Amino acid sequence: MNQVEKKLMTFTTLFITGIVISNVIASKVVKIGLFVFPASIISYTFTFIISNMVSESVDKKYSKQLIYMGFLAQITASLLIILGLFMPSANTERGEAYKIILGMNWRFTIASLSAYGTSQLINHYVFNKGLFKSPLTANLVSVGIAQFFDTLVFTYVAFLGVYRGLWGMILSQYVIKVIIVIVTNPVFLLIKKAK
Repeated sequence: MNQVEKKLMTFTTLFITGIVISNVIASKVVKIGLFVFPASIISYTFTFIISNMVSESVDKKYSKQLIYMGFLAQITASLLIILGLFMPSANTERGEAYKIILGMNWRFTIASLSAYGTSQLINHYVFNKGLFKSPLTANLVSVGIAQFFDTLVFTYVAFLGVYRGLWGMILSQYVIKVIIVIVTNPVFLLIKKAK
């Protein structure tokens, strides 16, 4: 296996894991100080950065293919989780715990698919359009724009009628996502140098 294949396998594994686990942990709403956000914020935000790393260090076409693979993984995982909801439980308490933890997965799936398709493609387009000379600037801007749309769509579809204070949650999520992108931008630079 050559270096490019190893990179592709590593990036694909990280990307797909980030997408799939995000739907599972999204039901936990975290509050740190003034910030309120779903627990999936870190794993999901990294998928945008990983997609840009693939575009920059391996192949732009594969980066777009990665987005479609993540979409398929998200649907498959969600269908299997929903199937688990309908299977008879050997233990009532564990069955109820499964429902509490993963029972809202269908709503998060709809929210994720709605936000995912739009935001990942916006990120891919802005990053790869060549609007910025510096890949670091392109990464910051593309992920920043994509995360705005992602946060808005996901939060409204996932939490409307379930959680009050959606604008506070949207603002909290967006600020944290921007911080994550700024903090991880040096990692993006390291990957670029290792190209």
